[in-house]
Amino acid sequence: MKTSQTLDPEERRRRRELKNKKYERAIRSRLVTFTVVAAVALIALIIRIFVINAQQGDDYEISILSQQDYSSTTIYARRGTITDRNGTILATSERIYTMILDPSVILANNAKNENATLAAVNAVFGFDIADMKKTIEEKPSSAYIRYAKQLTEEQRASFIAYRDEVNAAESAKETGYVRGVWFEEDYKRVYPFGTFACNLLGFSGSDSTRGNWGLEEYYNDELVGMNGREYGYVNTDGVAERTVIPADDGNTLVSTIDYTIQAACEKVIANFAATHDADNIAAIVMNPNNGEILAEATDKLFDLNDPSNLTYCYTAEEIEAMATDEELEAARGAMWKNYAVADAYEPGSTAKPFTVAAALENGVINEHSEFRCTGSRSFGSGSYLTRVKCNNVEGHGYLDLTESLMESCNVAMMDIVAALGAEKFAEYQSIFGFGKQTSVDLPGENGGLLYPADKMGPVDLATNSFGQNFTVNMVQLASAFCSLVNGGSYYQPHTVRQILSSDGQIVRNIEPVLVRETVTEETSAFIRNALFETVENGTAKTAKITGYSIGGKTGTAEKLPRSDKKYLVSFIAAAPIDDPQVLIYVIIDNPTVDLEGGESVSAKLAIALEKEIMENIIPYINLEGEGEVVSHIFDTPTVSPADGEGQDDSGNDGTADDGTDTAGTDGGDTTDAADADPNLVPAAGVPDMGGVDWNEIDSQDGGNTDSGNDDG
Repeated sequence: MKTSQTLDPEERRRRRELKNKKYERAIRSRLVTFTVVAAVALIALIIRIFVINAQQGDDYEISILSQQDYSSTTIYARRGTITDRNGTILATSERIYTMILDPSVILANNAKNENATLAAVNAVFGFDIADMKKTIEEKPSSAYIRYAKQLTEEQRASFIAYRDEVNAAESAKETGYVRGVWFEEDYKRVYPFGTFACNLLGFSGSDSTRGNWGLEEYYNDELVGMNGREYGYVNTDGVAERTVIPADDGNTLVSTIDYTIQAACEKVIANFAATHDADNIAAIVMNPNNGEILAEATDKLFDLNDPSNLTYCYTAEEIEAMATDEELEAARGAMWKNYAVADAYEPGSTAKPFTVAAALENGVINEHSEFRCTGSRSFGSGSYLTRVKCNNVEGHGYLDLTESLMESCNVAMMDIVAALGAEKFAEYQSIFGFGKQTSVDLPGENGGLLYPADKMGPVDLATNSFGQNFTVNMVQLASAFCSLVNGGSYYQPHTVRQILSSDGQIVRNIEPVLVRETVTEETSAFIRNALFETVENGTAKTAKITGYSIGGKTGTAEKLPRSDKKYLVSFIAAAPIDDPQVLIYVIIDNPTVDLEGGESVSAKLAIALEKEIMENIIPYINLEGEGEVVSHIFDTPTVSPADGEGQDDSGNDGTADDGTDTAGTDGGDTTDAADADPNLVPAAGVPDMGGVDWNEIDSQDGGNTDSGNDDG
């Protein structure tokens, strides 16, 4: 047998070549097969990519772009401005900035840039370099750190100028460049006059998206606007793209408030509060012919730019005594609320013209009707006898209808309402808007409490006739009184007259809304004349202003519980009374007087408040008249930013006791039962302007203070 050892060299070479050829053929065959398979697969992949791109290309492109460099920045909307009726800005939003530090840029190149950047921020803003260095080095890869808020435009501009100067200098190559600091734009709510009209305006939160109280809350949707957004990303060509959706700024409110009239009210109230304590002092001024509220002021002030600051209404000792967050919040709520709509009270004798008007409308009396006042009326008998007294406990004697209002006679009102009846009386309370919200464009309105007709006993009806045992709010009574003196037209009270877009275009005019007719012109004319006589010859003689026809009605309501002998005094007046152009209603709730010094609680206090307001606004509104009243409003520049009624000839001031005497121990049906009466039904739903000498008014009052719920 031949072996490899015995083959000759030529044979061995031939065999090697044959073996190599077989191997090469196998390799070529595999390569061809792989190439064919790869080509087929590539063709299939290309076809698949083409199909995907045709059907879902946009989705894939968005997905890819979303993974590239991308940014999104909020563009904040500017909250709308609030102005008075003449364009004086009462609330506005100022542009402010938030400083953003970008550590990924500041730390990107070298320590020189970091040092130069932090030094620049320190030079302009004074921020601590060590603190900034710690902040950025704790998050070196971050691109967004909000470092400082509420920076002004001036501060921002100063930094940009400083940065540009540093970066433009030749030495920046050696000392480093300022990099990685930019600013986000935002807005801050600003009230130029601080406490001015604070309860009416309300205030906005720190982010300007939510209003609290007043116009800021009621019209929040109009004021707030809509934020925009700026998007940025790198496109498929590596180019930075930016898309901007601009912000839609809030609308402007043009209010019905008149700055000058509001300032007059606030200053007069401040003058009184400087010498007298009271639970509340408030004034409202309206246009009786369209429901516009021209002013609404109280003594409970707070700074709209710092609304949580309690020092305007509370002493340091009182604040210190507030031990819990709940107590602090309650104190702020009491300070922020708008007394003119949020508080309900017994109106007293300012309700008497409504009783007379309802009876005239129903024909149960006429302007020639007469009444005999003996000082009281009695209801029931025996141990259930209730005697309801007049403000003149000796009796007025015989009075005609006009005199019954001039002298504010309770007995005449009780006789009138007895003839009218509970059903009609309750009906007209509703017609005048009592017991229900007025729909004034302010939040938190208290609709008050009324007796329904079927729950109104004889004493309830009698005391309701002169404003006791039912409650109203200031806007309610003032709006109803406007209808009494303007010919019978009840207009919905409102505080905004126009809404403008951010560029000044009219969005909507808020026209007067005539809700209903309350009385006829004949009844209104009689009431106007009786109110004029009340000022000229009746219980409000001190309200007279020489040369001007003023008509008004006083009220002194004894508060619950009657035994506390606390009073709410008020006065409501219109001028000129034959064609009213302005109505003023003032309230002093529980005034503190020097009883031992001979002072008394009397509506004269309220008359003096109203008179001083009227005297100051008569020249301003060019009220028709023959007198020469000099206003003190213009004695000094305008407000700087943020800064016994009815004394008759006998000397009786006309006050009464709590209005009822009850025989026997059971008491029967007395007016004191209203302390917790289940039959009461809730409603649905500053310049120096001179001023009066309040101590002089007190000393002239006369009378006794434990004399009752209504002095006229």
